[in-house]
Amino acid sequence: MPRGVGHIHGFSFFNAITFQIIIGAPLILFAKSLGATSTVLGVMTAFTPLMTIFQLPAARFLPVYGYKSLVLAGWGIRTVFIVLMAAIPMADFLDAPAKLVLMAGLLLVFNFLRGASSAAWMPWIASLIPEEEKARFLSRDQVFMLCGSLVALVTSSLVMGGEAVEWEYSLVFGISAAAGGISLWFLRRVPDVAAPEVMRTSSEPVPWRAMIGHPPFHRLLVFNLLYVLVVGSLGVFTVEYLHELPGFDLSEVLFLTAVSFCGALILLPPAGRLLDARGCRVVLMLALGMFALVIAGWFCLSTGLLPGRRRYVAALNFLSGAAGAVFNVANARVMFATMPAMGRNHFFALFTVITSLGLGASPVTWGVILDWVGSFEWVTGSLEWHRHSFYFAVLFVLNLITLWRAGSLQDTRL
Repeated sequence: MPRGVGHIHGFSFFNAITFQIIIGAPLILFAKSLGATSTVLGVMTAFTPLMTIFQLPAARFLPVYGYKSLVLAGWGIRTVFIVLMAAIPMADFLDAPAKLVLMAGLLLVFNFLRGASSAAWMPWIASLIPEEEKARFLSRDQVFMLCGSLVALVTSSLVMGGEAVEWEYSLVFGISAAAGGISLWFLRRVPDVAAPEVMRTSSEPVPWRAMIGHPPFHRLLVFNLLYVLVVGSLGVFTVEYLHELPGFDLSEVLFLTAVSFCGALILLPPAGRLLDARGCRVVLMLALGMFALVIAGWFCLSTGLLPGRRRYVAALNFLSGAAGAVFNVANARVMFATMPAMGRNHFFALFTVITSLGLGASPVTWGVILDWVGSFEWVTGSLEWHRHSFYFAVLFVLNLITLWRAGSLQDTRL
């Protein structure tokens, strides 16, 4: 391993603290305190995946500025925008709608910088880490990232006790900015590699339609689009549901959300061994089966079949985090097994763009639907139907369809 590569783990830890606050549950709760609707929450959540599309135009600047310089520039400027976002809660001269609009605008620029500069991140890491060490290194790095996310939400829950006031939001966002600054310290100590002087592109047009029609790739793409339609909005609207549920203050919502990272940390190590033993399809079905239990649990909570107790919410978040970790590992493995060697870079680019669009469309679509259902309520026997219970019911059906589609994927078991 090249000297200084270990600083990547320090960067991943503090970077996770940064983004878990500024694009995670604390931001959602602040937006709700300003009167944000479900549609607005969906749009703000969609900024992150949609802005990853700018990796494609940003890639042409890699030979000019190099990997390290581009990442440092993007990450450095975005930290300045976090500082500006931290000042908004204390801006007493602005009313709530103005604060929400300003926060959304700064968040959009933040995600644009994050998405564009991340074009250099994976090529940089791929050039630094020896091929035989990549899997082990990335798995270890994911553990650091999960630990950072856990620290971010636990710290936020301790700061925002009960009903949070303006200075507590500013302090939490300030912690995000400070973690961003520390992550830059680690990033500067990661060794650089030379980017190609000339990016050679083929003069032949890329057959995008034929690529989408390639049967194994098409099945993988449809499967992942169904998955993001189910899971892409779950983290947003479960937080919104808990925020609206009587008896849960902001600190408890954040702490219970943090439990999901405990589930991911515990299930991540055995997930790789299970993949080697059973193959990708079985593990993906297992993960989606776990998600089915999670969504069914949220449905039972929202309809009154289960009482809204903290231990039930904690169990659902724990299982959700574990399912997400298992799914991500298996999905990455099946992606590498499915992408053809010929034109692999184009296949990955196409896959990233389409799934990012789906991931961005998911929370926006569900946010519009939730606002459209509005305050409608309907009682059938012991079931209390309202907008969130309808949402969880439809998600459960879509999850079963996704589980069925997993059987058509290319397996990796030898």
